[in-house]
Amino acid sequence: MAERYSTMDRADCVAFLRETVVPEMRTDPDCERRPEEAPPTYRWLNGRYPGFVKHLQRTFDASPADFYRDHLLDDAGGEGYDWGLPDGEAAARTRERLDAHLDELRYRGHPETTIRPYRSRLKKYVRLYCDLHGPDLLDGLRDESRRAAEIDRAFAVCKVLDRTLRTPAARRKYVEDVRRFYRELLDAGYISYNPMRRMETRLGLDVPDWDNPSLAAADVEALWDAADSDRERLLVVGLCGWGLRPSELAALHVRQAVLDPADDDYPYLDFRDGDRKNGPGTVAMLAGADALDARLDAVAERDGWTGYVFPSESAASGHVHVDTLRRWFETLIARAA
Repeated sequence: MAERYSTMDRADCVAFLRETVVPEMRTDPDCERRPEEAPPTYRWLNGRYPGFVKHLQRTFDASPADFYRDHLLDDAGGEGYDWGLPDGEAAARTRERLDAHLDELRYRGHPETTIRPYRSRLKKYVRLYCDLHGPDLLDGLRDESRRAAEIDRAFAVCKVLDRTLRTPAARRKYVEDVRRFYRELLDAGYISYNPMRRMETRLGLDVPDWDNPSLAAADVEALWDAADSDRERLLVVGLCGWGLRPSELAALHVRQAVLDPADDDYPYLDFRDGDRKNGPGTVAMLAGADALDARLDAVAERDGWTGYVFPSESAASGHVHVDTLRRWFETLIARAA
């Protein structure tokens, strides 16, 4: 089967999705998605066709979700995109500003691969807003006297999102993206204030301030430049980028990695089944997911692999001891100095 996938070109992969995956999505009760609305979850697709998933990643440098969206879902440009808004003048004004905003992002050079998930998050917020408050997002934002009421309206929408999204990282991402849309409207003079300015505080999503100072960007760049293996690159990403403790990185298991989550969230690490004190249960991989994917490719081929990202054949735990990981990192630091 792996050999079969390796011979597939792009058209073959699209045909496989249409002829095999889509029908199974419709009939499998374990599939959480409708094929005409969203790609299958990574967990579902990888559980059935892991060779196909790896082929998409290796050959086309694409996640299954992005490949599915690009080739199977309607992806019209900003003009004419279905925002799910009702008819009427108020909805038309909202739609016009949304379309113009995305057109401006394209003008600045943002690729469709970043616009598409951003647009999806805006659409979910806008539709919820319309369901709760009506189709005109802008009218109340032009009048300072309505500031408190409009902030409460945005808060009500975010509370609904808060109940439907599974991770704090996903919730923060929605808040950040909607705030960005409002901020650009404010900068362009279409509204008088941004109702999302301090929404994380009201939702309890503030990111804690840690005592340990961060490395300077130049220090991290030096470590990255000195790294010469998938193992060392993941050390830099895990410790410097994701902020994991050395013990957490040493014991990291593939089951904790959600590389293609639902809701267009960033990939994340899930520690909620363990005892992670003084830190969130999930850690967003805002960057570096490709380093983890490369590491998994390297270790998954080993005989008897049990799923640990840094496996050890001699340790009873199945993974390297934290002191070993620290020693690797110290060696890298010395080389980067």
